Amino acid sequence: MKGWIKQMKYALLFVLWCLAVMSPAMAHDYHVSITDVSYNARTQRLEVAMKVFTDDLEEALSRRTKTKVHYSSSSEQVKRYLEAYVQANLAFALQKGKPLKTVFLGSEEEADVVWLYVEIPLPGASLSQLYVRNGVLTELFTDQMNIVSLTYKGKTTSVLLQTGDTEKKLSL
Repeated sequence: MKGWIKQMKYALLFVLWCLAVMSPAMAHDYHVSITDVSYNARTQRLEVAMKVFTDDLEEALSRRTKTKVHYSSSSEQVKRYLEAYVQANLAFALQKGKPLKTVFLGSEEEADVVWLYVEIPLPGASLSQLYVRNGVLTELFTDQMNIVSLTYKGKTTSVLLQTGDTEKKLSL
């Protein structure tokens, strides 16, 4: 009996070791982006920070450009790809169907994610509602979830956007 328990321990340790070694090579099991939108009263701008997995973003850019893309914040070509991708997949509007002008600021990598930064001028605007369209990575994954949170005058509201349901209204 003791020999069998010892074999099971070794088998379990081997399985755990295999999982640990293979985990970094395996794709993550969930597909989600997080977008934080904050109103800066001093600059009268919406400040947008979006967090996406690096490998997913590289795949989206590669498919879009029909060339293999590796993320690099210093590459001017990658910056152009990122800006075009964000412009095509992320939009905000005060009135439905009238998207606001977005300004792509840049990106930075942190571990296995990339942060994308956008600003939206809102001079003199009052936010009682904000329409958001976030189709980021929905062309790749049927289970893609994009969480958008808006903070305005100390109040925060959030919405979940998914493949096939990429536009919603945030009300404050």
